[in-house]
Amino acid sequence: MIKFFRKIRQNLLLEGKTGKYLKYAIGEIVLVVIGILIALQINDWNENRINRSKEQQILLQLKNEYKENLTEIDNKIMMRNNMINASYRILSIKEELIENVPADTVALDLLTLNTTPTFDPVTGTTNEVLSSGKLYILTSDALKTMLTNWSGQVNRLTEYEQDLRNYSINHFFPYITNNHNVKLLFNGFWHSDKFNFKHKDKSTVVQAIIDDDDIDDYFLNITEQCVITNDEASIVRRNIESILNLIDAELDKK
Repeated sequence: MIKFFRKIRQNLLLEGKTGKYLKYAIGEIVLVVIGILIALQINDWNENRINRSKEQQILLQLKNEYKENLTEIDNKIMMRNNMINASYRILSIKEELIENVPADTVALDLLTLNTTPTFDPVTGTTNEVLSSGKLYILTSDALKTMLTNWSGQVNRLTEYEQDLRNYSINHFFPYITNNHNVKLLFNGFWHSDKFNFKHKDKSTVVQAIIDDDDIDDYFLNITEQCVITNDEASIVRRNIESILNLIDAELDKK
């Protein structure tokens, strides 16, 4: 094809048709430019098609990831709510607002207060998207921003959870262990039978805790820490829902 066009130009020059030669040369340049533009457009179209296919896959993986994270954070919020309710019940018993509560119920509430729930999100796909440079594949700027800010939001929640954990481990656990018979208190709740004792009455231990006024501050502090932590967890939860909504909106476009 190139030889054919070259031959035409040579014939025009030999025939002395310079004007036609220039017009033909310009036309040939225009055709070459148009061909290049078409090739670039086809290449862009192919690249865009590939990226949209990759985006679809990433969006589906992100959806699964944040659905798991939503379940995870709901579980941890529920655990802290259970701690709050357990603390309120014990304080109500101590204030004689509730009567005739079985010793096992109080012991179970105290065992609930001995938990230290932490949010452990799944971050595999998010980390890969952010660290591998695949973020550009996503077309939603709002989703890009939320994924970029995700780790900072989780870190803030982790700080609150760590404060609660540190208080429990460094203050509440030592107090109740040093001042009360924990082994008898939690009799029947141990995973191993060797630590459980039949015919052991834990009511005296429970009564001692009910009569212990110094322990009230620990209950109140744990309750306050749980409330504050759940407030922060609720913010993270709303962000998870926003991410899922953005993902669904993008998937609906495909």
